[in-house]
Amino acid sequence: MRSRWGTAAAALTVAAAASVAVLPAPATAHTAPWQGKHGHHPKTHNVRLTQGADAESGAPSLSADGRYAVFVSEASNLVRGDTNGVADVFLRDLRTGRTQRVSTDAEGRQSAHGATYGAISAGGRHVVFISAAPDLIPGETHDKRSVYWRDLRTGKLRYVGNEITGNTAHARDASVSADGRYVAYESSDAVPKPGRGVAVRDMRTGELTVHPYLGVLSYGPSLSDDGRVLVYTNGQYYRPFNDVKVADARTGEYRSAYLTPEGVRGNGDVSDGRVSGNGRYVSFSSAATDLGPEDANGAGYNVFVRDLRTGALRIVEAPDPSLWTLDGRLSRDGRYLLFRAATNWSDGSWYLRDLRTGRTTPAVTDVSGRPAEALVGDQPLDARARTVAFSSEAERLARGPRSAGADAYVRRIR
Repeated sequence: MRSRWGTAAAALTVAAAASVAVLPAPATAHTAPWQGKHGHHPKTHNVRLTQGADAESGAPSLSADGRYAVFVSEASNLVRGDTNGVADVFLRDLRTGRTQRVSTDAEGRQSAHGATYGAISAGGRHVVFISAAPDLIPGETHDKRSVYWRDLRTGKLRYVGNEITGNTAHARDASVSADGRYVAYESSDAVPKPGRGVAVRDMRTGELTVHPYLGVLSYGPSLSDDGRVLVYTNGQYYRPFNDVKVADARTGEYRSAYLTPEGVRGNGDVSDGRVSGNGRYVSFSSAATDLGPEDANGAGYNVFVRDLRTGALRIVEAPDPSLWTLDGRLSRDGRYLLFRAATNWSDGSWYLRDLRTGRTTPAVTDVSGRPAEALVGDQPLDARARTVAFSSEAERLARGPRSAGADAYVRRIR
């Protein structure tokens, strides 16, 4: 079978097992979070998804319409019958306020191993998660951290994968196409030597496409909505040698998004490559000083956005140009960019930049409008960048007491 990614990558065709399950009943419905007085939506509003949770929760990712949020939580009281004492993946319906656990086995039973990561398709029908549970699917044994794919409409649970090459067998990050057909994931291991790799599974055919890389690692897979464009970081543990690779499934071609006007790789560290849903734009963070756009903060980090159609590259600077910009997340049409403005890797405030008009808006604030520190997931924006999802330990982000540790939130930005 010929890989849709072309001959440049090695393709392994493996039948993906399938079994149908009925998902556990969702928790009791709450008031729909966006509904204000007389049914109107407030212009800006923080909603705590984990109100009253007895443990911390991670940053959610959103479906394209902003209706569904998927997140990881160690809490035991978000749904009934959660007694495994470990983190699980949950889905929140923002229209009905219902929360359900999705990282269960094929019969809807909880796993003793829980799950460590969750991502959602643009349409909100498919969720992928990572679990070390060996027995989620009857008749199959997967004894290392593996990626699983769930159809929320039918309850069907399928194994996606963990191994990519002979020395990478523990699944890490994952990304899913808009219709749930393609799942990209990262796998790593330390035996016989440290290594990380990226592959894409076609859930319709079972075909696995392994993407080549130089050095010892590739990581951080990011898929376009149609599954055609894959972006990942490639390089070595000595970070100045990293690159941002763009793979095109239709042509089988690979190219770099991290190039100077002379066509050579930039002179600084680069990471966090991401592709917009429409596959046209790539964002990344870099300390390079020779990429072309004038850089006000010198050797500090900035987010850059590359137009793959025209080749144009733009720098995204903070409202205070002396600050770093980090953690760029593009909207699905590539018009908006969510980013963090900071003095170092661990602090900072979040902003939304309209790349067409240049307008910059604070994206995460407390109830008084002051910026708040937060973390974001792989897809924190809805398609139109009207809603942002995040997690935070900050006070006064929403009404009511905070939970133990970080809470998961969504915010109507505009």
